[in-house]
Amino acid sequence: MKRFLMVPIIAILALTFCFSGVAYAQEAEATLPDPGTTPDSPFYFIDKWGKQISLMFTFNAGSKAEKALRYADERMAEIDTMMAQNKIKEATQAANEYQNCLGIATKNMEQARLKGVDVSEKVALMAEKHLGYLCDNTENASEDARMLMTQTRERAMTCQETALRNMAQGNPEKAAQFNLQLMERQLNRIRVQAEEPETEGLQARLEVYNRLGNMGEEISQIAKGLGKETTVDQLVGLATAHHLEVLAEVQQRVQGEAQQAVDDTIQNRIQNHERVVTRLQAQNQLGQVPEEAPIPGTMSGQMGQSGESGGSQQRGR
Repeated sequence: MKRFLMVPIIAILALTFCFSGVAYAQEAEATLPDPGTTPDSPFYFIDKWGKQISLMFTFNAGSKAEKALRYADERMAEIDTMMAQNKIKEATQAANEYQNCLGIATKNMEQARLKGVDVSEKVALMAEKHLGYLCDNTENASEDARMLMTQTRERAMTCQETALRNMAQGNPEKAAQFNLQLMERQLNRIRVQAEEPETEGLQARLEVYNRLGNMGEEISQIAKGLGKETTVDQLVGLATAHHLEVLAEVQQRVQGEAQQAVDDTIQNRIQNHERVVTRLQAQNQLGQVPEEAPIPGTMSGQMGQSGESGGSQQRGR
């Protein structure tokens, strides 16, 4: 009966990859709202207080989370505007307010799930939208600006991970599929950025992609506690070949630190695949998941030294 389960899994995965181009187009078209009153205005405190009071008198957890997300979107627009004017002090003020909004959103997202309302997908998507700006707007930025962008990006990634974790507690299969879609979107952008001379954005995207990959492992552990580990691991195992293919393509286009970052990412994905295969083999549920990760040709020599022996030991168990 488990064999028949692979058919819908493959269909779902295929749809994920087929629609990833559309999803990426939506991400690329996503725009920030009008920032309105910005931190360089003497009336900014009125805007700040108004949002605080509005959130204070919103008592439904789901509604409060969504309102906090809208305010976070406005704060990101403020950051973007202040950064464009090189007003780092004001951008830092907006970033602090942004982080407060994300904190309120994630706290109420978790409370809403306990009451049967799941807004985690909205939280994760908003974080992804903001990560696009935080990863891309680093070229020609000052050291202080880069530091601020890095700190804010870390907060957005943490928010996204919390949302995926929250989703997995209720539906690990959905969380795994959604996580893979987010990884696919990052790969699409990484592929585009590999053509650009500036590499900081590419390396930032690789960091987000790797964090999502690690999140997939955590989702698998959550699924295990709920007795649904097999399906999650099959989804991840089937996706590996496609991801490695894209990463190998990117690897051939970049040099220096960027190439090392891609190499590390490929190594990461191969090791993750080996762990997935080991777990599935232990349950005799490997199905159509390839036993060995399809290692790109440019990486095969390195893997022969660093990863092949470990993988063969696992496969020999």
